[in-house]
Amino acid sequence: MQDIMIMASLLVFLNVTLLAILVPGGPIENRDFSKLKGGVFWGFNLFLILLGITSFIVCYLLLISHPHAIFMTQIIAVLYFIVYIIDLAGIFPKSPTKMSKPLMLFEVINTSMAIFLFLFVMAIGHVGS
Repeated sequence: MQDIMIMASLLVFLNVTLLAILVPGGPIENRDFSKLKGGVFWGFNLFLILLGITSFIVCYLLLISHPHAIFMTQIIAVLYFIVYIIDLAGIFPKSPTKMSKPLMLFEVINTSMAIFLFLFVMAIGHVGS
């Protein structure tokens, strides 16, 4: 069972790394978000930062097989999925700059990884109970 928890931890780490690659102004995310109001912009950034930090904590909790780690990982996977889906759907964040093809590809991959993470830890939860 410990090997499966290590794999789950690595999947969470992969998901947070894929999110970090998409930092605005980075090599992939080049859209202009200057039209977002300060509170909305900083609120969304704070949410993403906390999602990343929580992901690292959950990586550790999975490694030590904490009793709530699977449930926390399911929540994180759903949050990743929501972040990517609302962006791919053009709901939020809005930008006058169109999403580039590499960014769209990364977000589709990241959405798939969030789904895979969720299904993986669901399977662990069923095996472990």
